[in-house]
Amino acid sequence: MTLRFEASCPDGLCPGWSVILTGESPSAADKFEINFLCDLDDRIAFHFNPRFTESDIVCNSYLANNWGKEERSTNFPIGKDEPFKIEIYSDSENFHIYVDEIKIMQYKHRIEDLKAIKKVQVINDVDISSVEISKKHFY
Repeated sequence: MTLRFEASCPDGLCPGWSVILTGESPSAADKFEINFLCDLDDRIAFHFNPRFTESDIVCNSYLANNWGKEERSTNFPIGKDEPFKIEIYSDSENFHIYVDEIKIMQYKHRIEDLKAIKKVQVINDVDISSVEISKKHFY
């Protein structure tokens, strides 16, 4: 695991916050991850994992020491050596995922205490140009 970015948000990242990552994956990329982590424990409220070898995007949650059921999108608009912009926006019920301003999927929250989501991290095969974390109005 290669940590590329990590930021804490003491007031919580959900709901109403947007994380925008701009970057590019190198030609040898296998996968990268964007994780929304809970404070005080090892829960991953949201795991976003583009897998180049499978041409799939896998989303999941890690709760009570177990991974949940994977949700996959075969809509894979991220290319190697090509710049992209990923936005993950959270409302009170779902994470909404956009790539280059096109919605590719949404993922229903699997935890109730959304304010416990206090950290975002990006790991593995991605070169980051910028990360923006901002409060948004509901769509």
